[in-house]
Amino acid sequence: MNQPLKGRKIMVTREAVQALPLIRLLEGYGASCERVPLLRFEAMYNDVNRRQLTNIVPSEWLFFTSVNAVRFFHEYITSLGVQVNNKIAAVGEKTARSLNEYGYTVDFQPSTYSGKTMVEEFLHRNGTKQIALICGENARREIPELLEDAGVSFEKIVIYRTITNEHSKSLLNNMVSEVDAIFFTSPSTVDTFQQFLAPDLFEQAINNMVTVAIGETTANALHELSFRHILYPETFTIENMVEVYIDYIRKGDA
Repeated sequence: MNQPLKGRKIMVTREAVQALPLIRLLEGYGASCERVPLLRFEAMYNDVNRRQLTNIVPSEWLFFTSVNAVRFFHEYITSLGVQVNNKIAAVGEKTARSLNEYGYTVDFQPSTYSGKTMVEEFLHRNGTKQIALICGENARREIPELLEDAGVSFEKIVIYRTITNEHSKSLLNNMVSEVDAIFFTSPSTVDTFQQFLAPDLFEQAINNMVTVAIGETTANALHELSFRHILYPETFTIENMVEVYIDYIRKGDA
């Protein structure tokens, strides 16, 4: 394989398990990777979501907007012994693939990976159906707000939370000055990066470090913190993240 990233050291801030495909891609192109998972995910089992899931039948559709939502939903629903006969919508290819791997059939997927597109195309095709939105505690407000604006009846079922990974704090501070680029896959990783990093190191990072965001929302989080060197792809996947960084290298920008 061509190795355009040979000699480059890259920090990957994604949660440890989810980071593996990205790390394999980067290493396949010759990069060496520093794994600094800034977040971890934890299931939320409580009376509220237990009641919601055991009475999920009235919801005609289940909306999934992340791989994490799929994983924690499947684990929870299996432990409860609840059978899922609802129709299923996935925000993008990775979420749909995860659903398929757990044995669920995806009945709707938008043409592009976007909460706005998901809601608009779903309503155009299916009308205002009863929806259960399976999500995390810190899920973005975009889809709920769009559903509310359209007058759609829905309920949020919150089944996991995102937690900062304190074990990575010292590693981040020790390694940040030694890498050529940092890959961010969510606004939460950007926020935690700032929270964990010593002020002098953070100042150096925003002025000098090449950052690669998975998409526009994460890039905006970097912009808000005044990072100067921000890359992100038009299509929000890890494969396209890697490609946009390779293009940057090949153009001699680094």
